[in-house]
Amino acid sequence: MRLKNALVALTAAVSALVFAGSAAADPVPVTGLWCDGDTYKCTAALDFGDGQWVADWGVNVHHSRAETRAMVPVTRLQCDGDTYKCTANLRYGDGRWVARWSVNVYHQDRAQAPDPVGVTGLWCDGDTYKCKAALDFGDGRWVADWKADVFHS
Repeated sequence: MRLKNALVALTAAVSALVFAGSAAADPVPVTGLWCDGDTYKCTAALDFGDGQWVADWGVNVHHSRAETRAMVPVTRLQCDGDTYKCTANLRYGDGRWVARWSVNVYHQDRAQAPDPVGVTGLWCDGDTYKCKAALDFGDGRWVADWKADVFHS
């Protein structure tokens, strides 16, 4: 009987851990997005914990004359510290198209934050498998871009 009670308690504990783990795996909204042409990174502020959690990823930063008309706008951006991925919902087709890319997720002291520029627009393209961020810098034609998986969810 004692062994049976121990097994029941162990099963309940494992179920609680699995349930807690699945809840923790939910991505969190991005509250701010900026990019830095000196470090070649974009950084997303995450709506999590004390507000000092961020995700960042490597990007290409360049002056662009190309239009973003062929790309589709991002309607929601979320990042997940469990999977180390950011996911962008795309305004395309039935609304179930997403772009996803790998990121670093970490706690950042505000005093260590770089001096990047804001992002004024965000688009992704399923033909080139890239996302592009318009940067609030110079003549307005500076962009950051990076590779992403684009697929129907």
